[in-house]
Amino acid sequence: MALACESEFIFIGKGDESFLENYSYELTDDPTAKGGRIFMALEILNNQSEAEDIGEALFSNFRQAFYRSMEADPYERFEESLKEVNATIESFRQEKASRFIGNLNISIGAIVENTLYISVTGDAEAYLIRKRFVSIISEGLVEDAHTESFVNIANGALEEGDTVLLSSSRLVRYITKGDLGKMFALTHHGELAEALGELQDYLLTEILGRSAVVGLYMGKEEAVAADIEGMFDSELMESGERSAWHPVEAWRRFSGSCKSLYRKFRMISFVAKIPGVKTLVAWGAKLWMRNKINTVKDKVSETLESTAAAAQEKMGRVLPKIRFRKEMRKERILMIAAGLLILLVVSVFWLRSRGGQQELIAEHQSRLNHVRELLGEASTVGQFDKEKAADTLTAAEQEALTVLSSRFLRSEAVTLLDEIQTQRDTLDDIKRLTPTIVANLAEKRENVSALGLIALKDLLYAFEYNALYEIVLDKLQDPLTISDVETVILASAFNEENSLLFLTRTGKMLEYKDGRVQEVSTSDGLWKKGVDMTSYGPRLYVLDPEHNQIWRYQRRREGFDVSEAYNQDASLEKGVSIAIDSNIYVLNSDGTITQLYQGEQQEFPLRRSPVVPVTQPTKLVTAPESLYLYVLEPAQQRVLIYRKDLQNGGAAYQTQYVFENVGTLRDLEVVDNRLYIADDKQVYFVNLRGLPVE
Repeated sequence: MALACESEFIFIGKGDESFLENYSYELTDDPTAKGGRIFMALEILNNQSEAEDIGEALFSNFRQAFYRSMEADPYERFEESLKEVNATIESFRQEKASRFIGNLNISIGAIVENTLYISVTGDAEAYLIRKRFVSIISEGLVEDAHTESFVNIANGALEEGDTVLLSSSRLVRYITKGDLGKMFALTHHGELAEALGELQDYLLTEILGRSAVVGLYMGKEEAVAADIEGMFDSELMESGERSAWHPVEAWRRFSGSCKSLYRKFRMISFVAKIPGVKTLVAWGAKLWMRNKINTVKDKVSETLESTAAAAQEKMGRVLPKIRFRKEMRKERILMIAAGLLILLVVSVFWLRSRGGQQELIAEHQSRLNHVRELLGEASTVGQFDKEKAADTLTAAEQEALTVLSSRFLRSEAVTLLDEIQTQRDTLDDIKRLTPTIVANLAEKRENVSALGLIALKDLLYAFEYNALYEIVLDKLQDPLTISDVETVILASAFNEENSLLFLTRTGKMLEYKDGRVQEVSTSDGLWKKGVDMTSYGPRLYVLDPEHNQIWRYQRRREGFDVSEAYNQDASLEKGVSIAIDSNIYVLNSDGTITQLYQGEQQEFPLRRSPVVPVTQPTKLVTAPESLYLYVLEPAQQRVLIYRKDLQNGGAAYQTQYVFENVGTLRDLEVVDNRLYIADDKQVYFVNLRGLPVE
């Protein structure tokens, strides 16, 4: 069945930073209907002076090539036409020493005998809407590495009710496929213009830049004439009398026509805002309206005559003419009056709300302009005052979030929020990355839930409540059972004995040494409980914030001495982790670090704090030979690195790693300038680049 193609064009966006144009062509004399129709949506950026000439040349040469050989296969015709377009683009480039003729975003299509052929370049895309389902039919056609602009072709059969959109930009960045499908759920000819107008309204405040869009709707051939005649057609009853005129249906068609006219005039109003064009547009609009009224009058006359002829043939008798009744029933007049009143009320309400929307858009645009000013200020201030730059970025973020929470300019707000994050990353030297997987513990035990990592000299282990996993040369070994009855809660390497220590929930200490696990005790048989533990030389230290203490155990041949209270004057109630070089460092839950030497608290300021402060840290790592302190904060999926100030005391923030595509982090270790992290299932690593080798 032959389908009729209805086409409409729109331009979306504000400003004049690019050249936009839509093109369409169909042979006037094509009795075989094999010629087909061609369309092009074009945008050219960064070459306003020559863009119009380039666009005209590209479409003209495409058109000539496409209709050159009508008997050839349509696919071959389309392919040859694209070669002609590529050659035209190349000829323009050869005229330039830089070979730059602007950024081309072009979507080209042709419809021949109900078959669609398309090709795109740049950011252009093409969409097929079929029964509210949206497909990006241009996906995969662009090859950035290819020297030619148009490389691949997509083609397929069209069905009745299909809608095709050729766009010079990626519309689905700004509207979901679901919303786009609902918008273009068309049922018959005449609805395409309204749907495109709705799309234009929706994207006006969302789209970044501009876009040319060609809309195509495939319907029955005879439906086009029927839609026009239907505005004036009166049905005939079986008795031979004229049926009543249906005001609701007539009103629906009339209001649809008004909407279409309104959108055309609104497009004119945008152009009329350009200085020097207002008078010319007003004169052109009057001339266009006068011509339109005459055309409508002619169509009404023709339609009435054709309707009368059709009715005569159906009824088998000749009707002298179709006359509208001079008098209408009272209820019909009231119905029309009510409809007009509703239209008036809706129009007034719409105008007021539209005016309010424009004010809101202007207000939000002013906010976004202020955000841009703050970004520029932060970029300058950040070179010498990081704290002030951070405050400036926070103020900019609040402004952008205010706009984001509204219904307007959200895309611009998201872009500016990304820029704010980028500047913060620059201020803090943040490295965002996906770490390399070293070991997948779930391969050995499906229900594994790792508690942490242990670094013993050059060896690395992961452990859970009852099992130990050794990683040798990045190869995961089979798990070793620590205990069948005890539940491990803490672990630490004990370098002095080349062993691993595990504190259990029942207060026992297990030691893994030489491939065996056995219990090790103290002189009094008691182990203090804590939140973290580590060793230094022949001593083991257990952090116990509940009792504001660090318990120290001296190693003996058969076990450990009784515990000693190490802390004398420090406040350790917020302690969450402990690390030792020649000093003891306690990481607190508020992100501060307490330093102790021989049991006494030392001043330990943290300088150049990060823009996003540390609020929920869980682990601290260092070593006697290390220049750095490593802090894990799972809530932010990051590891922060501080450089020790050996002369003045304290430490200064250096950099941080933010990890993506990993589970919630549980532990970290540093071995040979490699940073290892672990979630509940896997162990990862990154190389510590940019830091002096320790």
